[in-house]
Amino acid sequence: MTTLSATSANETKSMMDTTMYYFHDFWEEKGDPRVSGLPLMHGGPWKVMLISFLYWYFVRRLGPSLMKGRDAFDLRSLMLLHNSFLIGVNGVGFFVGLWVTDMLRETWNCGPVDPRTSDLKSNLTVYLGYIYFLTKIVDFGDTIFFVLRKRFHQASFLHVFHHGVMPIVGFVGLKFHPGGYSGFLPTINILIHAVMYSYYALACAGPEMKKYLWWKKHITQMQMIQFVLVFFHAMNAIINPSCHWPLVLAYLEAMHAVLFFFLFASFYQKAYGGAGKAVPGKSE
Repeated sequence: MTTLSATSANETKSMMDTTMYYFHDFWEEKGDPRVSGLPLMHGGPWKVMLISFLYWYFVRRLGPSLMKGRDAFDLRSLMLLHNSFLIGVNGVGFFVGLWVTDMLRETWNCGPVDPRTSDLKSNLTVYLGYIYFLTKIVDFGDTIFFVLRKRFHQASFLHVFHHGVMPIVGFVGLKFHPGGYSGFLPTINILIHAVMYSYYALACAGPEMKKYLWWKKHITQMQMIQFVLVFFHAMNAIINPSCHWPLVLAYLEAMHAVLFFFLFASFYQKAYGGAGKAVPGKSE
């Protein structure tokens, strides 16, 4: 009986140790130590996943319930501030990104990332990647504004899913390979977001700006082009036997590109197909 109890206790301890390893220790062992001390980056992605879940819960459940029977908030000033902030962060980040990646050449270099490197460009690359990751959480503001303004139709599946998954994507890339080949998607993406938030800022500045907003559909076109480029970037790592970029990141990037290309293409067809006129709301 004692032997059975001891065996059961050992099995339980072994199972707990294995769970703790994959829940926390694995991420610290395999992750880049330079990012471990940054807020939200220690251990696994569970805190980030919780934030994404709370975002989803608010925009899909709690927010609409709270706004039922209430007047919509006028948030134009706050939205203009939010959009202007993200224009600045993404715009500056793009040009800094071009510098640290040697005009994107480093993002096609399949060499390994050395976590012991501490020169200016390497450190700046890590912090730039971290800022990019944080902006994916700040992007939640878009949907929260929709809910508080009772524009529920604008919080589409594409919008919520895309925003909800991006912080997790940013966490994984930053955790395991902060720089080098991983820098392609963030650098391209922040350029598109700078353009996108410029459109949003003009749109909430007042109705007199409407005549300047003819280029809305081109933002979605840019995003689809982005996903095509990202797919070829991932395939280059997959078929290149000398590439040091983790294959799991390459496959994840390829699947991400394919999934969102078709989601955005479907949105584009519905919004601009046929008569060529956009449906109410804004694209991603």
